[in-house]
Amino acid sequence: MGRLEFARAGWAGVLLSAALLSACGGGGSDSPPPPVQGVAIPDNLAIAAAASTDVTSGTAFTSNVATTAGLTHAWSFGDGTTSTDASPKHDFAKVGDYQVTLKVTNAAGASREVKFTVAVHNRAHVQGLSCTGADSTGWCWQAPRPTGTVQNDFFFLDAAKGWSVGDNGEILRTVDGGKTWVRQPSGLTTRLNTVRFADASNGWILGEFGALLRTTDGGAHWTLQATSTQSITSATLQLDGANTALIAGSGGTRMTIDGGATWTQGNVLSNGVLGADGVLWSLDYQGLRKSVDQGKSVSLAVPVDSQSSSSGLQVLGRTVMFMTNSSTYVPSQGYVYSQALRRSVDNGQTWETIVPQGLPTNAYYGNLDFVDALTAAFSAGGTLYRTVDGGRTWSAVSVPGASNSWYVSYRQPVRGVWLRNYYGTGGYVYELSEDAGATWRAVASDTGDNSLKRFGPQLYVAQAYGGVALLSTDGLRSWTKISGPDAGAAAKTLLSFWFFDAKRGLALSAGGDLMETVNGGLDWKVKIGGLTGNTGYYGYNGGNRFQFLDGKKGWLLSNDGKIYLTEDAGASWLTPPSSASRVGQAFHFIDATNGFALFNDSSRQKQLLMSTVDGGKNWTEQAALDGFYADLKFSSTLKGVLVGDSGRVAVTADGGKTWTGRYAATGAMLRQLAYSEPGSLWMVGDGVLKVSKDDGATWQSAASFPTTASLRAIRFLTPQQGWAVGENGAVLTTVDGGKSWSTQDSGTRRQLTQVFFVDARTGWVAGSDGTLLATGTGGL
Repeated sequence: MGRLEFARAGWAGVLLSAALLSACGGGGSDSPPPPVQGVAIPDNLAIAAAASTDVTSGTAFTSNVATTAGLTHAWSFGDGTTSTDASPKHDFAKVGDYQVTLKVTNAAGASREVKFTVAVHNRAHVQGLSCTGADSTGWCWQAPRPTGTVQNDFFFLDAAKGWSVGDNGEILRTVDGGKTWVRQPSGLTTRLNTVRFADASNGWILGEFGALLRTTDGGAHWTLQATSTQSITSATLQLDGANTALIAGSGGTRMTIDGGATWTQGNVLSNGVLGADGVLWSLDYQGLRKSVDQGKSVSLAVPVDSQSSSSGLQVLGRTVMFMTNSSTYVPSQGYVYSQALRRSVDNGQTWETIVPQGLPTNAYYGNLDFVDALTAAFSAGGTLYRTVDGGRTWSAVSVPGASNSWYVSYRQPVRGVWLRNYYGTGGYVYELSEDAGATWRAVASDTGDNSLKRFGPQLYVAQAYGGVALLSTDGLRSWTKISGPDAGAAAKTLLSFWFFDAKRGLALSAGGDLMETVNGGLDWKVKIGGLTGNTGYYGYNGGNRFQFLDGKKGWLLSNDGKIYLTEDAGASWLTPPSSASRVGQAFHFIDATNGFALFNDSSRQKQLLMSTVDGGKNWTEQAALDGFYADLKFSSTLKGVLVGDSGRVAVTADGGKTWTGRYAATGAMLRQLAYSEPGSLWMVGDGVLKVSKDDGATWQSAASFPTTASLRAIRFLTPQQGWAVGENGAVLTTVDGGKSWSTQDSGTRRQLTQVFFVDARTGWVAGSDGTLLATGTGGL
């Protein structure tokens, strides 16, 4: 055997011996261990968590394998923090959109990863408020509460339960006689004008641009109807039970008898009245017209000759009445008037003509007012006439307490109601009758009958001037305010504010009070009062009245026209020396010592540009300006920009000593300036949103400007994110440095004058009549 063969045989023996030893349980083993069996990770691994949350709210995270044994979990919350819990709870410290990652690994080393985006908001200061979005999103009313929206109409079922509708699709419900109101979602942002309920469950709402809503559950849910009333203007809404509704106005009618499932378009005129059995009635110069097919066809039921006019159409069930009037000129008497009452008690099948007896012939009569089929009243020549036999005979209503009948005045603010006032022995007397003048009772002298509605015996709502609504449950003897701004609303308007964080802020009110909040604007208290005075030739039209460079040092332009300095975050203020003839208009500091301001000098009838080099303790005049400017911004101690009336723009390169006019391609009032980043300066005004990329030398209109409203204020939080606000509740926002702008639903049509954000989600907007809106979601 050769050496190679021997070697092979030797190794074979060794291997065989090793195998035998192993089989007999001795000698050890070099074979690999069996593979570890890991728990299978499902392909559909998913994170379960709320898509949106709030800062420091303890957001819970879990997954569909959280309870599966044999798995490890690695969470990354997108803010630099991690967790190995299967179902962790995490507090986000700042607002923003965070990408949360979960990596699951089994014992065999296999892993799978899934991602989830969570939006982190800050809604602590808007919880429970009336907001434009669900779940406290959008813009929310901090003042007044529940909202400051103008309410256009009211409806009350009884003294406790009622509804109101207003701008921006707002529907409010009360169950305590207007003491508190709760918002019901409409799904609309258009103006709502009319609300009517047939009973506690079935209601309808009519709005602009053909908007029509219906509820069958007392307003818990409102459904947009599939009919369009866009061609009908000045529309009215009439109901007959839960399923019959008539919309009448200029342009015709729409009618349904099946709860809105189907609608019929008709040609009945704007004064169409819904009668018994679905019959429609309307009155014009030719006479009384009738439709029995929901307005599709109209016939002339009672013609009127060309020498007569017709008025006072009234429908009470199956009784239909109207009056015809004619006049004849008699030389010795002047015009002599005669009337005839046309009446049907069988829904228009037959008619009778009644010539009234007992009415004077020297006065023209207006609307007919029957409280039932037999009882009615007329007013003519300072006298009220009454009938109890369907209009056949009339008698004058006496006024026992009147010192002189010539001083008696009658008004009919609503059907079935007469008001009169006269001078009695004790002074002026105000009285009301609800039975066509048979009985009278005293009422409040201020009846608030600018727009009076009656909802039952003793129950009235009056909509007065300024958006105020009043409720009377005792037949006009007394009134309770249920809606609209309070008497001090104008003084509560915030001219400017500054927030240090999401909770603490300062504000200056129109009433001259320096206010402070420590809960994000929910509540304010007076810090310093009595800062009143003239605010300039044009009042306050531009610039911010607050500016803080850090959490301590800042300035305030108060209502007395002085610029105050604080170095302790507003705890105390240094009053600078000032001239009685000089009133501050706007100011801007570029650092802790160097600042510039506009002052209106009444003694010289000039506007002055002044500067300071000691933080506002002393001011030095740099130039007397030609024209009026509303705001200013400086990018350095030398370069500055002014904007003002008639599209006026001026720039300086020598610290305000000399100014050069620049062309802005507008003649509008320019109101405020704001830098988005060095070199990029924005201005807003009446229908104006423009940007300059060269510190005011040249200007271009915003590429996307989605409104023509007058803008009053603009502020940028970062070079990319900014907001602008103005008239009619306009709120604009950009997230790309002004390349594009979009509108936000503010929930109001009031004028908005100030905007401030402390982060991308937390902000406030102030406006007229004490309006203060807040958001914890960036306005979205």
